[in-house]
Amino acid sequence: MFDSLNIDLLYVFVTVSELKSINKSSEVLLLSQPAISNKIKKLEEYFGKKLLERSPKGVFLTKDGEAFYHKAKNIIREFDSLHHLDSSNSDDENFSSIQIGALDSISSFLYPEFFAIAIEEAKSVIITNKISELIVPFNAGNLDVILADSELKKDITVNYSEHKLYSEPYYIVFSKNNKLNISSDEKVTAKELQHLKLILYPKYCPIHNKISRVYKKLGVSMPQIYEIDYGESIISLVKNSDYVTVLPESIALNKVSSNNEELYLKEMELSFTRNVSVFSNNKVPMDMILEKMNITE
Repeated sequence: MFDSLNIDLLYVFVTVSELKSINKSSEVLLLSQPAISNKIKKLEEYFGKKLLERSPKGVFLTKDGEAFYHKAKNIIREFDSLHHLDSSNSDDENFSSIQIGALDSISSFLYPEFFAIAIEEAKSVIITNKISELIVPFNAGNLDVILADSELKKDITVNYSEHKLYSEPYYIVFSKNNKLNISSDEKVTAKELQHLKLILYPKYCPIHNKISRVYKKLGVSMPQIYEIDYGESIISLVKNSDYVTVLPESIALNKVSSNNEELYLKEMELSFTRNVSVFSNNKVPMDMILEKMNITE
């Protein structure tokens, strides 16, 4: 019965169970909705039990599904622990075996020294602006360590360790001719942002995601957003128009200081705060990663 049952089916089942949506799971797993439905159907056929119930509000575990979910999580945890079979390697040997991923906004502006070392010494390094290019490989065991926004842990379906690295505010960046430049307000509220022409990376970007979540939580309509896939194009457009953009403090300060008083910034209100963590699947100890990053717990 188990000849064609593989760990991939369990990863899919756990992801759908935790996100309670085949549509959301499709985005996280980068699989089509029919493919996910077929995998769930295979599991249900293997065990002769209904594991999930579908409704207009989402997907929910049955009683049998609840029991299977906990067993599947344990199996995945045990599978991930196979990384620990050889504990005799040195830290350098362990580090050379891991695959690391990070959002570009973290690697470029906050930990460039660490990533300069990692590119040379780690097995592989992926730097991206796309959330899915970190979460999906991490869940599948193809990345061992990722640096990303802390709130993305809700999409992680495997056993992991987390260390919070820092928090920083978001800033709105605008040109010297923008009306914000003559406003006496020290901070920009979500309501004020509604009336501005906002230019951002597409929805795969964590900043775009953050803004969407804040407005949804506030129960108010989103500002009009124009999407562009290239960071330098965004900065150029903001500098030469009445468009604005939103950036984490570390990036905003860098962009403003390097543009010769053509760009200005104001801090967003408290609801726009970025928290960043390092996540590990425990292939190597978290303290070894932090030591490489020159971070003391």
